[in-house]
Amino acid sequence: MNETAVQLEVIGRVHSCFTEKFGIPRQPGRVPASRGRIEMMAPFDRDEMFKGLESFSHIWVHFLFHQLHGGKWQPTVRPPRLGGKTRVGIFGTRSPHRPNRLGLSVVRLVGVVRESGRLF
Repeated sequence: MNETAVQLEVIGRVHSCFTEKFGIPRQPGRVPASRGRIEMMAPFDRDEMFKGLESFSHIWVHFLFHQLHGGKWQPTVRPPRLGGKTRVGIFGTRSPHRPNRLGLSVVRLVGVVRESGRLF
């Protein structure tokens, strides 16, 4: 099997209302007042790229876990929901300590707003 390096271009940045790692809820539905925004970078902030997006209630957001420290991942982790005592395979969890740092979330779309040359 050939391994191919993949380069990703940053097209935007997620800004969350959570400032501390341990303040982020494991189940975001438990904090319905939480808000975030996505700042799109040029040239991906063009109006025509978002035409019709406002008609959706939710969007999928692909992202990189960029603030992981140590850069090491383990094949098994101890999820907090299991009391931190039972080890399970990394692909059976939502742990950010993954081999490729990729994440995926579905988020409720409140609106699309054009502001200061950026789309949020």
